[in-house]
Amino acid sequence: MLLIIVFTSCKSSEKKDDPTLRLKYINTKYMFTLQFPEKWISYMDFEMTEIIDPQIVVPVIYFALPTRSREWQPINVPSGFADLFHVRIFTKEQWVLFNERYKGTDEIKLNDRFPGEEKNFVYMIRYSNSIPVDLYLHMTESDSITNTFRILKKN
Repeated sequence: MLLIIVFTSCKSSEKKDDPTLRLKYINTKYMFTLQFPEKWISYMDFEMTEIIDPQIVVPVIYFALPTRSREWQPINVPSGFADLFHVRIFTKEQWVLFNERYKGTDEIKLNDRFPGEEKNFVYMIRYSNSIPVDLYLHMTESDSITNTFRILKKN
């Protein structure tokens, strides 16, 4: 009987520590989700602050993979990683100001995506301009990942 209890508790902790569970990214702070393919099991997310201009300072979530490239010099993520895309999170007020100032400029790129907005936030997805060679195949999957972007509903 004791053996069954021990086995059951090990089994439940196995499920809790299952690395594939992280393939469903859920951000309750900024209210969105993304779904990653199994090849991205080693991705990391890094939250940074981006200063677009003195009045527009936004949080940004970078989605990065480890790279084997020794020459790669990351800009916004820790050494050894390369970000493949990131999500900028604007407040409604910041978004209005951003659009007034930057619509039609290089600050809004043709491949930027605007997957939606909710009560408090407006989201912008931007793909990286350059990546190390060893991550090229992963970059081709970025679009299919960002297509899974969903806004969480508040209860």
